[in-house]
Amino acid sequence: MSIFPRLGFLVALSLSSTFASHAATGDAAELTDRYHDYHVCMDRALGKLWEERYGIELARNRWGAVEATGAAIDTSPQVVRVTDLRCRRERNLAGEPRP
Repeated sequence: MSIFPRLGFLVALSLSSTFASHAATGDAAELTDRYHDYHVCMDRALGKLWEERYGIELARNRWGAVEATGAAIDTSPQVVRVTDLRCRRERNLAGEPRP
Protein backbone atom coordinates (compact mmCIF):
# COMPACT_ATOMS: atom_id res chain seq x y z
CA MET A 1 0.00 0.00 0.00
CA SER A 2 1.43 3.34 -1.04
CA ILE A 3 1.73 6.35 1.24
CA PHE A 4 0.68 8.78 -1.52
CA PRO A 5 -3.08 8.12 -1.38
CA ARG A 6 -2.98 8.78 2.37
CA LEU A 7 -0.94 11.91 1.83
CA GLY A 8 -3.45 13.16 -0.74
CA PHE A 9 -6.28 12.50 1.68
CA LEU A 10 -4.51 14.41 4.46
CA VAL A 11 -3.83 17.37 2.17
CA ALA A 12 -7.47 17.42 1.05
CA LEU A 13 -8.66 17.22 4.67
CA SER A 14 -6.32 20.04 5.66
CA LEU A 15 -7.51 22.27 2.82
CA SER A 16 -11.18 21.61 3.54
CA SER A 17 -10.78 22.60 7.19
CA THR A 18 -8.91 25.75 6.14
CA PHE A 19 -11.69 26.72 3.74
CA ALA A 20 -14.31 26.00 6.42
CA SER A 21 -12.60 28.31 8.91
CA HIS A 22 -12.37 31.07 6.28
CA ALA A 23 -16.06 30.60 5.47
CA ALA A 24 -16.97 30.85 9.16
CA THR A 25 -14.92 34.03 9.48
CA GLY A 26 -16.65 35.44 6.40
CA ASP A 27 -20.07 34.58 7.83
CA ALA A 28 -19.23 36.34 11.10
CA ALA A 29 -18.05 39.43 9.23
CA GLU A 30 -21.20 39.43 7.11
CA LEU A 31 -23.43 39.18 10.19
CA THR A 32 -21.48 41.93 11.92
CA ASP A 33 -22.10 44.14 8.87
CA ARG A 34 -25.80 43.27 8.93
CA TYR A 35 -26.06 44.24 12.61
CA HIS A 36 -24.35 47.55 11.81
CA ASP A 37 -26.89 48.14 9.02
CA TYR A 38 -29.68 47.24 11.47
CA HIS A 39 -28.49 49.98 13.86
CA VAL A 40 -28.36 52.49 11.01
CA CYS A 41 -31.94 51.53 10.09
CA MET A 42 -33.12 51.96 13.70
CA ASP A 43 -31.30 55.29 14.06
CA ARG A 44 -32.89 56.61 10.87
CA ALA A 45 -36.37 55.55 11.91
CA LEU A 46 -36.29 56.45 15.61
CA GLY A 47 -33.48 58.98 15.85
CA LYS A 48 -30.02 58.81 17.39
CA LEU A 49 -29.85 57.44 20.94
CA TRP A 50 -33.25 55.78 20.59
CA GLU A 51 -32.09 53.08 23.02
CA GLU A 52 -31.66 55.65 25.81
CA ARG A 53 -34.85 57.50 24.96
CA TYR A 54 -36.96 54.33 25.18
CA GLY A 55 -34.95 52.70 28.00
CA ILE A 56 -33.84 49.73 25.91
CA GLU A 57 -31.34 47.36 27.55
CA LEU A 58 -28.43 46.43 25.29
CA ALA A 59 -26.22 43.33 25.36
CA ARG A 60 -23.48 41.84 23.22
CA ASN A 61 -24.67 38.96 21.01
CA ARG A 62 -22.71 35.89 19.96
CA TRP A 63 -21.32 37.73 16.92
CA GLY A 64 -19.89 40.51 19.05
CA ALA A 65 -22.44 43.11 17.99
CA VAL A 66 -24.39 45.12 20.55
CA GLU A 67 -28.16 44.87 20.22
CA ALA A 68 -31.32 45.16 22.27
CA THR A 69 -32.22 42.19 24.42
CA GLY A 70 -35.35 40.23 23.61
CA ALA A 71 -36.99 41.21 26.90
CA ALA A 72 -36.28 44.90 26.28
CA ILE A 73 -37.88 44.78 22.82
CA ASP A 74 -40.87 42.80 24.11
CA THR A 75 -41.65 45.47 26.72
CA SER A 76 -40.85 48.48 24.52
CA PRO A 77 -43.44 50.79 22.92
CA GLN A 78 -45.14 49.56 19.77
CA VAL A 79 -43.22 51.94 17.50
CA VAL A 80 -39.94 50.37 18.64
CA ARG A 81 -41.22 46.79 18.23
CA VAL A 82 -42.56 47.42 14.72
CA THR A 83 -39.42 49.26 13.62
CA ASP A 84 -37.23 46.52 15.09
CA LEU A 85 -39.16 43.83 13.22
CA ARG A 86 -38.89 45.75 9.95
CA CYS A 87 -35.18 46.51 10.28
CA ARG A 88 -34.32 42.92 11.31
CA ARG A 89 -36.36 41.49 8.43
CA GLU A 90 -34.80 43.86 5.87
CA ARG A 91 -31.29 42.87 7.05
CA ASN A 92 -32.07 39.12 7.15
CA LEU A 93 -31.65 39.02 10.94
CA ALA A 94 -35.17 37.89 11.81
CA GLY A 95 -34.05 34.32 12.53
CA GLU A 96 -30.99 35.26 14.57
CA PRO A 97 -31.34 34.78 18.35
CA ARG A 98 -31.22 37.81 20.64
CA PRO A 99 -29.05 38.08 23.73
